[in-house]
Amino acid sequence: MAKIKVGIVGCGFIANRKHLPMLTQHQDVEIVAFCDIIRERAEASCKQFGASDAKVYEDYREVIGRKDIDVVHVCTPNSSHAEISVAALQGGKHVMCEKPMAKTSAEAKAMLDAAKASGKKLTIGYQNRFRSDSQFIKSLCDKGELGDIYLGK
Repeated sequence: MAKIKVGIVGCGFIANRKHLPMLTQHQDVEIVAFCDIIRERAEASCKQFGASDAKVYEDYREVIGRKDIDVVHVCTPNSSHAEISVAALQGGKHVMCEKPMAKTSAEAKAMLDAAKASGKKLTIGYQNRFRSDSQFIKSLCDKGELGDIYLGK
């Protein structure tokens, strides 16, 4: 089976502490591109987590332009999430975008529209929904065991 090729856009704290360590635990994943506007950050991430032939970039458009990349992780400042995610989806990449999804509902809608038009998957890093305790509570809600829920905290 071919490995899933991943490009990381934004090589700061969240990428280095969460995304990259998790991705390297999967044998079917290969991290082949590292992008950051501060080249040294991308180089350091590449050295620690990258495949032997991984490349470093300062412009996310170069990552998106690579034909061999399947998935792009968007780990940039919040203000750029929508722009990069839409471009990646339009470039034929699946996208895992950090939270928050976007600055405005219009940006979020543009992301959803790009995913629908491209047929690619878009996911946002709302990881709590995948925790076992969250899944358990959700199953109770789905079964109607908690009654009519109108507020949660």
